[in-house]
Amino acid sequence: MTRAAIFVSAVMMSVGFASTALAAPITVNGYVCAATYTRQPNVFYGQGYVVMQVNTGANCTGSVVGNYYYLGSGASSAGYQYSEAERLGLFERATQAATQGTRVGLYVEGAGVGILDTTYRGN
Repeated sequence: MTRAAIFVSAVMMSVGFASTALAAPITVNGYVCAATYTRQPNVFYGQGYVVMQVNTGANCTGSVVGNYYYLGSGASSAGYQYSEAERLGLFERATQAATQGTRVGLYVEGAGVGILDTTYRGN
């Protein structure tokens, strides 16, 4: 192998490793303050989505932890893409948690958008 070929191989390997990787998933804990379902298409969240606002206290008290999404098909944001039936079921559970002041734990893709897993807990 010539010196030029070795150099090109090394450069190609470094380019391959320079691509951005998804951040490791994070855990979010708090209380569901609000849940919204929409069928409106959105380039980031897909063809319909559910957004859940999580606060540090029950009944929308405390500070806002963040807004997290059950993504629809075609979403450009990282995370699972849920079917419409799944999103409707998740929306129903999130709405019930919000009205009852139920504690929630979310496992969210690293950028903090797409919900990967949801756990509701008794207070």
